[in-house]
Amino acid sequence: MNETEKGKTRYPKKIIASFQLGSLISLMLNQVFTQQIQYYYQTEVGLDITLFTIAMVLYTIFNMFNDPILGYLCDKSRRLTKRWGKRFPFIVMGAIPWCFMVIFIFSAPSIAEVGQFGVFVWLLIFICIYDGFFSLFDINRVALLPDKFREEKERKLSGMFQTILETLGIMLGIVVPILILEFVSGGVGWTLQAVIMASITFVFILLMIPGIKEPPDLKERRSKLDVDAVNFFHGMKQALRDKNFIGYLSLYVAYSTTMGLMIASIPFIVDDILELSKIGEIVIIAYIIAVPITAPFWYKLSYKIGIKKVTLIGGVVLASMGLPILFMPSGPEGLTWIILILFTAGLVDGAIITMTMPIFSSVVDDATIRTGSRKEGLYNGVFLFFQRVGIAIRSIVFWIVQIGFGYNPGGPNSELGLFGLRLQVALFPMIIMITGVSLFWMLYSLTSEKLEENAIKLKELDL
Repeated sequence: MNETEKGKTRYPKKIIASFQLGSLISLMLNQVFTQQIQYYYQTEVGLDITLFTIAMVLYTIFNMFNDPILGYLCDKSRRLTKRWGKRFPFIVMGAIPWCFMVIFIFSAPSIAEVGQFGVFVWLLIFICIYDGFFSLFDINRVALLPDKFREEKERKLSGMFQTILETLGIMLGIVVPILILEFVSGGVGWTLQAVIMASITFVFILLMIPGIKEPPDLKERRSKLDVDAVNFFHGMKQALRDKNFIGYLSLYVAYSTTMGLMIASIPFIVDDILELSKIGEIVIIAYIIAVPITAPFWYKLSYKIGIKKVTLIGGVVLASMGLPILFMPSGPEGLTWIILILFTAGLVDGAIITMTMPIFSSVVDDATIRTGSRKEGLYNGVFLFFQRVGIAIRSIVFWIVQIGFGYNPGGPNSELGLFGLRLQVALFPMIIMITGVSLFWMLYSLTSEKLEENAIKLKELDL
């Protein structure tokens, strides 16, 4: 371990933890979005699967412009830097309205009132507004991390806090809505859970403020460093020419797509394979409990074998975690199976979650040294766009299973339909994840020695 790693961090742990409350609220509210939105619009509202899929594809196209352009504009902006900081104002301006948009998403008008097309328009408008504010918040929060926390030890501590707080966020995003919906049925229950989740998120946003504030020296450095941003399309080309970034992008897009697909499938598995009530969805807590158990282990292991190898181990094992569902018994007898599967997946997933920020920060630092300027916002904007493509992929997989295999959510199903649902959480995620892991292994080339060398160069260049 080098001297930097042995030495004290610049910021106390409470500031790093406060910063990572952003990860908690991001995962908490997006957990509700990911796990419940398709189930809500198909089984409660009654929106046609094809219209739902079209809405998600259009939403993804919106992200093609929304995320990278916001990243570019925030990188370019310098009006508020000297007084408020480079990222802090945008984080707050995005986070507060974002947390309340979930109320509108889960308060859709009925088919009887506005028809199928009316519900389709409602869904499309509010998920785009929701994502616009989320992008403004999250692009700048993630971009602030490598700029504010510059020591490798700070970043790894941040990764460990991220794992723990994301786990808590996911748990809240699962348990609170399920408990409310178990006891308050119908549209009232769906709106109530959204109001409560928005309120909890707002409280955590207030607690996040100390962590995202930028100290005077950072404001001063960024006000001097900021120059005219590169042309947007040129910036996109730069990011997509960076092999390390493409490796990172491939892995984490595959990971978010895989996890999103599995999480969104839980309500359908509980309903149609395990044949349990809404409270049965609480089985996903097995996954949530397991993640922080191994987070310290992966954190320490990264010092011995490097962040790339830890990430590869997690990715390869996680890819196969859905396969046992193909053989899981139907009915309540399958409950033990799903708990064991989810618990094991959580133990492994700690490796990927813990290494997310260190991997991203290493890519940004390397690009900064090569280009002479920091482009965290642009890189994260490009990443968020491709990550959102995972939402479209997930919806298309649902569409394939329902149209191709005849799966009928919440209704009577043939053996073929239920087999299609099993493939949805076993075969499709494995193919997606293995593809991402392979590209990461081939393209990401930053070794531990290179990371230390880059840290020294950044200090010398005052970047």
